[in-house]
Amino acid sequence: MSTDNADEAAISVRVPAELPVLTPPACRILLAILVELTEVEVLDAPSGGGGDDH
Repeated sequence: MSTDNADEAAISVRVPAELPVLTPPACRILLAILVELTEVEVLDAPSGGGGDDH
């Protein structure tokens, strides 16, 4: 991409100085975004007894 083109729009990215507080609703929203961005099947509930595999 060239910066010689005057028709290109400038993009600004602003990030917070500190990490945001991850409340349960914020975690759910972030998880929903990640699920939408992935092609891996996500289960609503654990299969079987939900026990630890270790």
